[in-house]
Amino acid sequence: MRQRANQLWLIFFLPGTTLVLIPFVLTRVFGLALSETTSSIVGGTGLLLLFLSLFTQLPLPRRRN
Repeated sequence: MRQRANQLWLIFFLPGTTLVLIPFVLTRVFGLALSETTSSIVGGTGLLLLFLSLFTQLPLPRRRN
């Protein structure tokens, strides 16, 4: 079960990090102008995915028999 949690972490963490960094890279490195709305949507989606990646690492409650 731990391996599945690590796989889910990667599924959410890598795109989340990428989406958080995209507005920074496009504006600072390439000099492109992004609208405030576009930057907020992309960054917010990235933060949501990063929070989901954290939730995959929480232990699941044990079932009582």
